[in-house]
Amino acid sequence: MLTGASVTEALNGYMQLSTGDKVPTWSLIWCVGVRADPLVDGLDLGTNRGRLDVDPFMAVPGAPDIYACGDCAAVPDLTRPGQVCGMTAQHAQRQGRLVGRNVAASLGHGTRKEYKHHDLGFLVDLGGLAAAANPLGVPLSGPAASAVTRAYHLGVMPGNRMRVLTDWTLNAVTPAEPTSLDVITAGSVPLDPDQPRA
Repeated sequence: MLTGASVTEALNGYMQLSTGDKVPTWSLIWCVGVRADPLVDGLDLGTNRGRLDVDPFMAVPGAPDIYACGDCAAVPDLTRPGQVCGMTAQHAQRQGRLVGRNVAASLGHGTRKEYKHHDLGFLVDLGGLAAAANPLGVPLSGPAASAVTRAYHLGVMPGNRMRVLTDWTLNAVTPAEPTSLDVITAGSVPLDPDQPRA
């Protein structure tokens, strides 16, 4: 494992790293981490590891009438003192709803509430029958975790449940589609965002 380096160029047969090293490879798999928007750095407000400091109501201290939530805010995790909430879609959705109510309360409509969410575990669908889950502290893997994970995801979808369920069912009973890993050349998908696609 190599940390503290990034890929600067991907060519046929190797990757060029920011350290100057070349890594021979024919495969490039990119996993993107989560970070706060760089816009936060340009604000004259307090931050915590790149995220805006906020109180439990998601109000920015010292900045009247400014609220922040989601990936750009270091929302205190009231269930784990001293920690901040993770940068997940689940927190962002819940925080977004509550911050809307808190903004309305600051305008005289209702009462502000602190963001407090009790973590009930995690669910990760890894495709097929592969999954990992820990609902209510019960560790699961394989088909059992897949069933629980997909049932939860189906339940929280705002729409298209039948289509998704049909897709999952068809994928379970039909053979996997053949995939070719050599249809796109490295040159046709440049890593440089300023260079137009060939």
